[in-house]
Amino acid sequence: MIQKLLIINADDCNLTPKVTEAILSAHETGVVTSTTFMVNLPTAANIIKELVNAKKLGVGLHLNVTLGEPVAPKALVKNLIQKDGRFRKQADYLSRKFPPVTEIHAEFEAQLQRFIKLFKTRPTHVDVHHHMHDHLPFLEALFEVAKKHALPVRWTRLLSGPEIKDRFKAIRTTDHFYGNLDPRTYWTEEVLRHLLFTLPSGTSEVMCHPGWVDDELCAISSLTLPREKEFRLFGSRELRKYIATLGIKLVDFSCLSKKRQGVGPISRSCRRVSRK
Repeated sequence: MIQKLLIINADDCNLTPKVTEAILSAHETGVVTSTTFMVNLPTAANIIKELVNAKKLGVGLHLNVTLGEPVAPKALVKNLIQKDGRFRKQADYLSRKFPPVTEIHAEFEAQLQRFIKLFKTRPTHVDVHHHMHDHLPFLEALFEVAKKHALPVRWTRLLSGPEIKDRFKAIRTTDHFYGNLDPRTYWTEEVLRHLLFTLPSGTSEVMCHPGWVDDELCAISSLTLPREKEFRLFGSRELRKYIATLGIKLVDFSCLSKKRQGVGPISRSCRRVSRK
């Protein structure tokens, strides 16, 4: 019988100190098994130490080209940045021509190298802030980085298409993915418990955004109060007990290192959320 392996990944680590603190707390008391770190934002040395000391927390790389400044030399990524030298916003990418894959790749590679310098190891996996790898140029750049460094990646809807899936067959990802990026919605206990009860066999990822809200967060993110609601849910000891009763094994992306390369049997990619 195929085992049910579940990765619960908290996005946006290092977005703000309060978000990072909430993620670490939700890992310690609850069910968060993995997080992805944003290396292009200001980073405190003590945060790196705390993440490294959280031995059971997988730490991946949250590649980011929509907030802050680039890691690569700006001359190499001129189509990713605005006149002020900061990254273009997500809406700007979607409303105008996408930047060349070579520039996206240069920034992704630079961020990966910074991660390795900070953590003295490679990330457990890579994903992209605002799920920009749902768009082909960003997936192409991500694929090159993941292939070069043998890293698993977060599933993207593009992999549902037979032609795309075959083209990127070397990508290692989960069999199933569940999450949502709409700031008006968030995980509720009812919806999450139903998903867990019906979780399919194989590897699954639940994407979440636990955090604590302060002025710093409100100034840079449209996702605010839902983060605190998700912190209370994913930081719950009771939820950990419920998962155990269902025979689900909590893991991080390192579980994919032993799987064969290739895309798993992705039968669905549910964006399961409830409105406030």
